[in-house]
Amino acid sequence: MRRLLALALGLVVASAGCGTDGPRLDPTAPRFGPAPRYRPTALSPATAARRALHGLRCAGAPGPRFGAHLEIFVHGLDVVIPAGIGIAPPHRRDGAYVRGGGCSYPVRTSEPTGVIEVRPGRRLTLGHFFALWGQPLGPHRLLGFRVPARGELRAFVDGRSWRGDPRAIPLRRHGSVVVELGRHVTRRPVYLFPDGL
Repeated sequence: MRRLLALALGLVVASAGCGTDGPRLDPTAPRFGPAPRYRPTALSPATAARRALHGLRCAGAPGPRFGAHLEIFVHGLDVVIPAGIGIAPPHRRDGAYVRGGGCSYPVRTSEPTGVIEVRPGRRLTLGHFFALWGQPLGPHRLLGFRVPARGELRAFVDGRSWRGDPRAIPLRRHGSVVVELGRHVTRRPVYLFPDGL
């Protein structure tokens, strides 16, 4: 048993040092920024109080939904998009997932992967999502970050540059939205949506 363990450990050490100065990092793996600005909370005061917001109401009936995917980068680092945005308490949790709550809005998150679940029937935008999240989004603000005077907030929809206010970005079925502040991130992974979204 000891020989087997020593052999396995030797293989791990040898593979980590092959031709490099250390272990190789996967360039597509997320690199999350330091807390707390890179990890905003899911629950806004409006959602907690179940208030109507921008014509969106909290309803008990789940109904069909489709998925859109959002990634946010600030200074080249990923921002966590938490589970539970647009879901009023009390939350029913299963680890990192929010499986339900008192009611939910037409846009919500149930997992911390950047998937936004959208109820079809009206044109919903990234602005609606950020309003329910209780976080700022605009040409000069992103979450708890200000855009520097000579900087810019960039947005991409399905890999194409978005010109205009990021709040107007439509949330479409299987659409991919990336919002960046600071250093440009060239990584654009394709998100594989689960069945039913």
